[in-house]
Amino acid sequence: MTNTKDWEIDTSFLADHKKSGWTDDYFSETADGKYGVYIHSIDEWRMMSYAGLIAIYSDKENSKPLINSSDTWVWFDNEKTFDYAPLTDCFIFRKPAYNKNSNRPDFPFILIKPTEKTFGFIEWDATSIYYGFNEVDKDKLIIKEVHPKDLENLKRTKRTNEIIDLATIDWFSIKHFDKALNIYHREMKNPVHNSTLQKAGRTWWKKLFGSE
Repeated sequence: MTNTKDWEIDTSFLADHKKSGWTDDYFSETADGKYGVYIHSIDEWRMMSYAGLIAIYSDKENSKPLINSSDTWVWFDNEKTFDYAPLTDCFIFRKPAYNKNSNRPDFPFILIKPTEKTFGFIEWDATSIYYGFNEVDKDKLIIKEVHPKDLENLKRTKRTNEIIDLATIDWFSIKHFDKALNIYHREMKNPVHNSTLQKAGRTWWKKLFGSE
């Protein structure tokens, strides 16, 4: 039985909820008590690698989640599945995204702002599972090492302490969240949410599809 503390979680409201044969559903409350995160239908998507669907709640007494994924699943780790940036009101998950027809990195971070109902990406390769983030200011994240020994063994250039400015990335409406992979690989025309970006940075889909 998953311990949901004092949050009202009714799994009948979850999109495509299935009982996992591998583990119980997973629940976590953010340190500020603002959100509850429920990860369910967890399964092994490749050997020793697990993923699940997510639901994010903002009201302990409301059993309907703000975010409720049915197709877009995220990488799951018992120790650290996501980071939370309270000043930015943002969750950071990892998203397996391999596509043989795409040149985009295959393991990006997928970011969710539940109150704004938007999501976006930080492009990354398979080393994303070794990194995490600390929030240093609103919209500013610094990269940290989650598994430093593994990074040392890879003998690759590290991105530790790099600053990520979330004000410069594209944000999409959460209504398209279950098309996240299509958007990431630029297979779907879809306007971004963040109108503060320069026009040229906001309209890659216009170049691909011919209209805005």
